[in-house]
Amino acid sequence: MSKWLVSQGDRQFSASDLAELKQLAANGTIGEADMIQPPGTADWLYASEIPDLQGLLGNSGGGGYDGDDDFRPQRNYAPLMALLVLLIGGGGYAMYHYANTMPEASELELLGANGLAMSEVLVTEPNAPVHDKPDGASKGNLVKDSSVDLLGKRNGWYHVRDAERNVQGYVRADHVIPAYAFASAKERENYDPLYNPDRYVFVKNSSWLQIDQQNRNLTIFQFMLQNKSKFTMTGLVLVATIKDKSGKELETVEIAVEGVIPPHQSTMVGTLEAENKYAADAVNRTMTTTSFDEMAEDDEDLQLRWSPGVEIEMQEKGFSEANIDILELRAVPLDSTG
Repeated sequence: MSKWLVSQGDRQFSASDLAELKQLAANGTIGEADMIQPPGTADWLYASEIPDLQGLLGNSGGGGYDGDDDFRPQRNYAPLMALLVLLIGGGGYAMYHYANTMPEASELELLGANGLAMSEVLVTEPNAPVHDKPDGASKGNLVKDSSVDLLGKRNGWYHVRDAERNVQGYVRADHVIPAYAFASAKERENYDPLYNPDRYVFVKNSSWLQIDQQNRNLTIFQFMLQNKSKFTMTGLVLVATIKDKSGKELETVEIAVEGVIPPHQSTMVGTLEAENKYAADAVNRTMTTTSFDEMAEDDEDLQLRWSPGVEIEMQEKGFSEANIDILELRAVPLDSTG
């Protein structure tokens, strides 16, 4: 019987059939960010891209990726359409599931001025819903066979913008096809960071310090972000998670980070204090040191308001474990400035 292979960080195991795979998803052993290789194929998909696992998956699997570990599966991670193209004539699981949802070549305008850009995705689901956040409230729908701009990726969701219909939000990854799925295998590998930026940026050397000031429960996180791709990374959203002694998750807080992570470089993250910290509307800015240093070139006084690390006020007290992970990210196309 053909097996399904599962990859979680540096751990791999198999499921003997689809029923066992679904059971592993249902009991939380695998999550939507884990990689799955269907029987009879050489390609790997996110678990969230397997139709039979929809509704069974949690946000993370049993093993997963550790932010201080350099491991990432170095394979051709072509998404749905690429898998279909590679399997034409060979049958296989993906052929059965996706054949009826893929647009015909004659329906696509992929060449010339009307062609897909490498920073776009093609909508394959009729009236694909757009949400304000993953699994959040609906903000509208996308038109099947239309192309929309890619703004980032968050787990099994793409952050997209339909400029023509003024709709922006999150759409399920299995409701669209990245433009690079129509390219050669070499180009898919070349452009993979555009569609899977979270595979190329790592949280390194993270540490935290819990302090109490004026009845506030503060935690200072310090860490480095390492970009191993040729693309500039931006649109970064981090998530701070705290746990108790038993490992139970107590609280999570999202952190939007301004600025960029240059290609093939590392950067720290710090906090720029509001110019008038006593003002009622004072807001500190969290940003990469790379972008702060560029700002400070024109205003040296900014250094007086700058501090390394990110100060986060948590509601829960007495936690014993805290960590920072990447939640959302965008790779900037090489021909784009934003």
